[in-house]
Amino acid sequence: QRSGNITMSKKHSKPNFSQAQASEMVKRLFELMPSVLCSLPSYDDQNFYVASPEGSEYVLKITNTEDSKNPELIEVQTYAMSFLQQNGLPTQTVLPTTSGQLISLEEIDCGYGSQKYLVRLLTYLPGTTISKVPLTQQLLYETGKTAARMDKILEKLEHPHLSLLQREKYIWSLSNVTLLEEYINVLDGDPLQEVVKSVIHQYKTCVIPKRSSFRKCDTNTAFYLN
Repeated sequence: QRSGNITMSKKHSKPNFSQAQASEMVKRLFELMPSVLCSLPSYDDQNFYVASPEGSEYVLKITNTEDSKNPELIEVQTYAMSFLQQNGLPTQTVLPTTSGQLISLEEIDCGYGSQKYLVRLLTYLPGTTISKVPLTQQLLYETGKTAARMDKILEKLEHPHLSLLQREKYIWSLSNVTLLEEYINVLDGDPLQEVVKSVIHQYKTCVIPKRSSFRKCDTNTAFYLN
């Protein structure tokens, strides 16, 4: 299982919880009886949509075993989400467990033997992903505007573990675009392969020579649901 960290090679890093296991965790940790619980798309974590009988909606996020070894990183990401929300940017925020914890470390066997997973329950933001709507100039403008707004807010973010967000060899970081060349063969036969190659080439020729003059930002803090 690959992750954002290219060097990760631990087998079965991605959780594989059943709906019954996920439902049990929601009941035990949050005293919430789900009326609906179903899987959501994910990359290397596992996500479940959760609805309560009263109509409240949540996302149960179970972090992969590798990232679960670094609770300080998840802590600063969780804080950053809250910080953005407090500064007017709509983001998911984390609900505490019945014991008051924002993050719970659970040791459970989901088919690979007993392993530890960091678990959070997040608020649910309804909407449509940008990949599923027609791209317009206005939409692209609003997307860039939102990213810039996020960047400006995060400039003010302070946290003891903030430096953990600057991870080397992390393929989701714009600083590491060239690392994606390792995965080009995944697109063999896909017309988009040439587009991706062109983007990487332009990054090498136009961005890298000027990169030292750019300011680093913390918008690669993985607010996506992995």
